[in-house]
Amino acid sequence: MRKSTIIIIFLLTVAVSRLFYSVPFASAVEDTVAAAQKNELIWTVRVASFKDADSAWALVDYLETEGFKAVLVRLFDSSGKMWRVVQIGDYPTRGQARAAGKVFGKKTGLDYVVRSMSAELLEKRRAASRTVPLPENPMLQDGGGAAGNGGGPVAPVAGADLKGAPEDLFYELNQRDVLQAMSEQMQDVLLARIMIRRGFTSQGLRIYEKLLKIYPGDFDLREEYIGVLLDNQEVDKAAMLINAWLRDDPSSASALRLEARLRLLTGDYEQQQDTLGYLLRLRPGDTDSISAKAYGRQDAGDWLGAIKSFSELIDREPDNSDARQALSGLLMQRRPQLELTPSVYLQPNDTITTTMGGNFAMQLDNLTRGEVYYSNTGIYRPAGVGIDKIDKDVNQLAFIFKREITRTFIAVAGIGAHDGTASGLSGTAGFDWRVHAPGTLSFMVDYADPWLDEPSAANYKGQYNQLSLTYNGFYDDTWGLFFNGQYRQYTLNEDRLYGHRGVLNVILTRRLLSDPDVFVSYSFYRSKFKYEDSTYTPVEIVPNEAIHTISTSFSKSLCDVIVIEASGGVRADEFKTSLSYFGGPSLSLRLGRFEFNTGYEYSSDSGQVGGGETQLIRGGLKFVF
Repeated sequence: MRKSTIIIIFLLTVAVSRLFYSVPFASAVEDTVAAAQKNELIWTVRVASFKDADSAWALVDYLETEGFKAVLVRLFDSSGKMWRVVQIGDYPTRGQARAAGKVFGKKTGLDYVVRSMSAELLEKRRAASRTVPLPENPMLQDGGGAAGNGGGPVAPVAGADLKGAPEDLFYELNQRDVLQAMSEQMQDVLLARIMIRRGFTSQGLRIYEKLLKIYPGDFDLREEYIGVLLDNQEVDKAAMLINAWLRDDPSSASALRLEARLRLLTGDYEQQQDTLGYLLRLRPGDTDSISAKAYGRQDAGDWLGAIKSFSELIDREPDNSDARQALSGLLMQRRPQLELTPSVYLQPNDTITTTMGGNFAMQLDNLTRGEVYYSNTGIYRPAGVGIDKIDKDVNQLAFIFKREITRTFIAVAGIGAHDGTASGLSGTAGFDWRVHAPGTLSFMVDYADPWLDEPSAANYKGQYNQLSLTYNGFYDDTWGLFFNGQYRQYTLNEDRLYGHRGVLNVILTRRLLSDPDVFVSYSFYRSKFKYEDSTYTPVEIVPNEAIHTISTSFSKSLCDVIVIEASGGVRADEFKTSLSYFGGPSLSLRLGRFEFNTGYEYSSDSGQVGGGETQLIRGGLKFVF
């Protein structure tokens, strides 16, 4: 009995002592956790931590050139040391941050971690530039308290023993983040990438060469260096390194893929495909090789083979959005398709031009595509003081053929007929030549097309002949250059020479954002018209134009189905005293094989004699068979 009593008293004593000692500790932890969770949490993709400011800002600059919204945040570790943390994005959920991290890792090849922090702390510690003052050290400010990895500064409860609480609650940067400090090798690799991106190619290549001497067994580094050589057309040096690699390891997948890319650059399409075929025999189902084969076939003009390879790639990687987009583009371009394009154009003097156009295109054989085009254009203008009435219906029918002579050169020829103003046959001939990867040069000759851009010409059976030279290029997915030169010869009453016009149009475009797509452009348009007989001018033409235009455009995919766009700008004509402006929205819906689009544009100046406002309402419906 006495023994049982002693045991019971001992157990009660232990229980009471544990109660007295554990309540303050538990209360302290709960209070600390509650304080840490007061602030709204955001999730971010943390890339690297630096003590050196120059290295951190260099990484921020590099990531921004790669299209990421990078920020630098100054945080402190448990010992009070400040780190410059480079991270991208702030997301409301961990899942969204993880998805963004996967995209980041795939595009850059860099490591990352997903971390949470309070929105308040992010706002306080974000450095918009190098000139932002350094933050106060919370270890000094709070006497040892600091900010949690998931919250703002949290002061420990006075007198509480916090030994058993999670360390992330009591300082801003935990040891796992500090270990993310970028290695010297990776810093040098980033420096090389930045140098090359900024145009200092030789300096960047020298850094790669130095790194390969230090790390000869780093095959990822070797692959990246050879890829950069190919990007910069250093074909001979790349070929030497690839051959040496294959001598050491004939079945290296990376070396074989680089050799295939080299063959494509040198125009040896068959050898490129043979190399990838050999690699796929060694490694059946290798998606990197299937992808290279698909894009290689596309670049070489083998569209049927490209469709087959992209389809195989998507079967193996259903979430590969790039492959799906490429396949969709090929199908939209090559499959039979029907497109309807109605529009209503409201011009000065109550002029209304309505057009219903239709186009059917299909592949006639592996190299030839045929198109049939028909349109009905109604031009109506009521009579007024000094203004003739117009009421015309113009019908146009044309057959156009495009033949791939080589993988970069397409010949174009067509024949058509029209009536409603002048009646007769028309023709077109020319070519599209992809002179280099970013740009295409086009030359076209058009004969006896109906003259519809000046409504009055419809009453005089107006026609025109035209020579046109166009270059359209887009560089590094950032800069665009468009050039167009035209010479037009106008006739009235079918065969009377009326005048000549020369046109020069140059547009320079810069992409500012990629999601959404935001572009800004400057253009210069110059035209000059000369009457053949200055005493015969029934159709008035603006004799001189020199127009400078600043414009911007916006495009955003709300989902796989809906795309919204908007554009606008301001014009200044050297031969006019006032500015003009234009702008409007558009909407596209993509529903499987159907695509619908509609848009509106307003312009304060018609560009015709007498000026006046214009409004354009347009639509489109496309079906791919």
